[in-house]
Amino acid sequence: MSDFFRPTGIDRRVICVYEKNDIVRGLSLDLLIESKLCTTILVLVTIRFDSKVPTNIRMVIVDEDMHMDAQKISSKPTVKLHYKLGTGMSMNDSMNPIDFSRTFDMTIRRGRWVDAMVSLSQKPEGQYYSGLYIRWLYPGCPNDDCKVGPASDEHMLVKALNELSSAWKSKSPNKVWELAMETSAKADNIYMGLGIELLGRVLHYFLILTYEWSMPVMTTIPPKTFFQTPYDKIDLAIDGYLKKAKRDNKRFFLGINPTLIRYALSDSVMTAKYGKGKLASDEYYVNSSASRYIAFSDACALISNASNNYTVVVPKAEELNKTSYAKSDTTFISFDETNDIIDKVRKIFDKYNNRIGGIWMKNISHDDFTGKICGCGPFPSLRAGNEGLFGGGCTMKKCFTKK
Repeated sequence: MSDFFRPTGIDRRVICVYEKNDIVRGLSLDLLIESKLCTTILVLVTIRFDSKVPTNIRMVIVDEDMHMDAQKISSKPTVKLHYKLGTGMSMNDSMNPIDFSRTFDMTIRRGRWVDAMVSLSQKPEGQYYSGLYIRWLYPGCPNDDCKVGPASDEHMLVKALNELSSAWKSKSPNKVWELAMETSAKADNIYMGLGIELLGRVLHYFLILTYEWSMPVMTTIPPKTFFQTPYDKIDLAIDGYLKKAKRDNKRFFLGINPTLIRYALSDSVMTAKYGKGKLASDEYYVNSSASRYIAFSDACALISNASNNYTVVVPKAEELNKTSYAKSDTTFISFDETNDIIDKVRKIFDKYNNRIGGIWMKNISHDDFTGKICGCGPFPSLRAGNEGLFGGGCTMKKCFTKK
C-alpha cells in the first residue's frame, strides 16, 4: 500500500449526495459507506501545500483512509498532504482504478492555503473510488502565508458538527435547525451541507451554507459592476443561499444560489478577462477573482414560475435559446447590464412573495418536489465533470426534471 498517498487529520464529516431524491444528509462517513445510501460523498478539507509541491500539479491526490469513526474527527481544519504526480490508482485489488479523466490542471503557489474536497463515489457494483479535488484558489491573497479563515474559528466547525450530530441522534429537529443557523452566523469560509431525515419519514431539513472569505474579494473586481455593492446593502448577502420554497398547488418555487447570479453573470468581468461572448470556463474558475462564485456555463439559477415552466438565468440567453437546452417548458433570461441583475432577480422572486436572502427550506416533503435540484454550487472541480454538487449537473437535461 506504499503507493498510496493520503491526507491525515481530515474532518470526516461529510456532505452526502443521496441519489434518489437529491437530499443532502449530514452523516458520518462510516455510516454512509456501510449503508451504501449515497452515490457521492463530499468531505471539505482545508490544506496547505508545503514547499515541495510543484508549481503545476494535476488533481491526482487519492484518499485511501475512508473508514474513520466519527469520534476521531480532527479538531484541526488544516492538514498536510502527501502527493504524487501521475494517474489514479485502484484503492485495492478488488476496486476499480480512480478515474481522473475529469480533473484539470491548475497552478498553485507554494505555501498557499486552499480549500479542497474529497469526493468518494460509489460505483454501481458497490465499489468505491475517491479523489481529492481543489475547490478554488484565492488570487488576492496578500502573501504566501495567508489562511482561508480566522484561527479563532479553528474548532468551530468540528464542534458544530458534533452538536448537530447529537441533535440529529436525539431526534430534535428544532435544535438541529437552531444549531445550523448558529453555525452559519459564526463560520467563515466553510461549506457545509446538512440534511436530516427523522424517523424514516420524508421530512427533511435542508441547508446549503457557504461562507465568505475573511479577506474581501471585491478589491479585484472591475469598478463599474455591482460587485461594488456592499453586502449589507442588498438582499443577496448570503452565499450558497437556498431560497425558501413556496408551495402553491403542490408547485415549488426554487431558487438555487442566487448569489451566483451576481458573481457569475457579470458580463463585464467575463469580457474583461476573456473577450466578448465568453462563458465560464475551467480556466476562469481557477484563475478569476470571482472563481468561487462562477456558475456552470449553461445555467446557474433555476426558478419555477406559476405556470410550472422553468426560468433559467444565464449569461447568454440568446445563445442558449438556440441550443438543444431550449425546450418548450424553459425560458432563458439574459442580463445585458450587470447592474440590473439584482433588480431583475428580485422581481422574479418577489412575484411569489419570497424574500431574497437568508437560508430557508424546512418541513419539505419529498413528494412535493417538482424536480431535482440543480448542482450549480461553487465547486469548480466539478465543472469539468459536469456533475454539480447534487449530482445532477447543470444542464437542463439533467438539472431540473418535472415529475
